[in-house]
Amino acid sequence: MPNNYLLVVEGTKDEKNVLQSVFENYGFNVIKCDEKISVESYGEFYKYELKSENDNVVIIEGPRNRIHDFLMSFDTEYEAIEKLFHYSAYHFSGIFLIYDVDHNDNEDVDIMFNKFNNESDGLLLLNSPCLEVLADTNVDEKKELKFNHLKEYKKLLNEYHNLNGNENSVKYIKNHFNEIMMHFLEKNKNEFNENNIMEHPRLIKNKINLDNERVNFENRDDSYVIFRYFTTVLYVAIAYANKLTNDINNYEIVHSFFENKMNENK
Repeated sequence: MPNNYLLVVEGTKDEKNVLQSVFENYGFNVIKCDEKISVESYGEFYKYELKSENDNVVIIEGPRNRIHDFLMSFDTEYEAIEKLFHYSAYHFSGIFLIYDVDHNDNEDVDIMFNKFNNESDGLLLLNSPCLEVLADTNVDEKKELKFNHLKEYKKLLNEYHNLNGNENSVKYIKNHFNEIMMHFLEKNKNEFNENNIMEHPRLIKNKINLDNERVNFENRDDSYVIFRYFTTVLYVAIAYANKLTNDINNYEIVHSFFENKMNENK
């Protein structure tokens, strides 16, 4: 019997396209949904074309695009959201929420992780500052970057890759995904000396809140963030769906998986 996995993403396009490409390359049946997940949609999983011969991955946009806005929805739709994810746990072997750190306050990041801190009911996987960090080939040399809007960072990366023949950041990420995952897996392992990658989401959340500095003004356009920590734990969802995390000391198993996939694609 196949396993089903639910990926709730922040963006409307790039995250879905990258994840669809990645999981299809790993042999999963991928259902990329055009709509946002509705807090009233529990019980409607029958509409997804889940296959019986493959493990399935459902990719859908979250009910709100930013962590802060997602949390605000709990004020008015708390019971519906709780019911949605509680019901989802009966249909999916793993649930992952893939969100950008963006301009969200430390407190919001903490609250969001406290609500979604395990893969059975929903595990928050953060990209700092955003998904496009995967395309940042100079990420290890960066000390800090100050942005009013993340579109500035994304524009710089797209321009860099366009000049270097990669078309854009998303294209680069798709073409070098396994190599990128190995890099961040090694980076986070060295940072925390933690061989259980399922602990990495919590550890990077703490590091993000420690290193990144948010300065808020009444006029939202004047607010900015100084990013000092650049990372992702997207590899956690991939490793879990590929059943690589059953052992507590799973780092070497996961690393070998990405290394083998990278060599296959050469």
